[in-house]
Amino acid sequence: MMRTQYSYLTIMVVAIVGMAGCAPSGSSAPADTSGNLITGDGLVNPTPSVVTNWGDLPEGREWGSTAGIDIDPNDGHIWAYERCGAGSFGGGEPVNCESNPVPPVFKFDRNTGEVLANFGADLMVTPHGIHVDAQGNVWITDFAGNREGTRGHQVWKFSSEGEVLLTLGLAGQPGNAPGQFNQPNDVVTGPDGSIYVSDGHNGQGMTSNQAMNLGREAGQTARIQKFTPEGEFVMEWGEIGVEHGQFRTPHALAFDS
Repeated sequence: MMRTQYSYLTIMVVAIVGMAGCAPSGSSAPADTSGNLITGDGLVNPTPSVVTNWGDLPEGREWGSTAGIDIDPNDGHIWAYERCGAGSFGGGEPVNCESNPVPPVFKFDRNTGEVLANFGADLMVTPHGIHVDAQGNVWITDFAGNREGTRGHQVWKFSSEGEVLLTLGLAGQPGNAPGQFNQPNDVVTGPDGSIYVSDGHNGQGMTSNQAMNLGREAGQTARIQKFTPEGEFVMEWGEIGVEHGQFRTPHALAFDS
């Protein structure tokens, strides 16, 4: 009896595999996956044309470094920031949004690259993360701090016209207390309006257990903090490390629904 059952199961599996390999006449062939799906080698490039220097900055402005872009969920236009002409973090007196206080936040027409909005001047040091919520509000993380300890390590919420609606964190004061930030990387809002901030950038340079232990002892952060829609601290989780529940650098955030 057992032998009969196994024979039946084997026949069913073989039949299913056989049918899957035979496409009906007139149906489309499966996509070519003969190339390397990781590196892209051998695969057809679906967007072979590259448009360089896209986006029209105001006269006299040049693109600085940027690590943030988002799509407006209401009109499909492009939100991005540029770090006020900054090209790097090292070497001499840094160029950032404090030493060059031009507005770093831009909204571009998705078709033409024309600037539709530009704001945020003289508020931040180094923008790092950007998020546009369902209402069209623009969230920016300012992950660096200035020498005077008066600016940076904050999260900013702007209206689509550039009005400051909310700030999180203590300006210029890095720390690991609840609601405080030490180089916040990114921000995202959940379906219920809750705010999530990934906090802690220094862990990416800690490549040994000893370095990570020293980082934790020194109060360096690698965590996610959750806030109410009004900005009240709710909870946090994570620390520097490579085990489950730990992070080296929680660099970016996204919701899967």
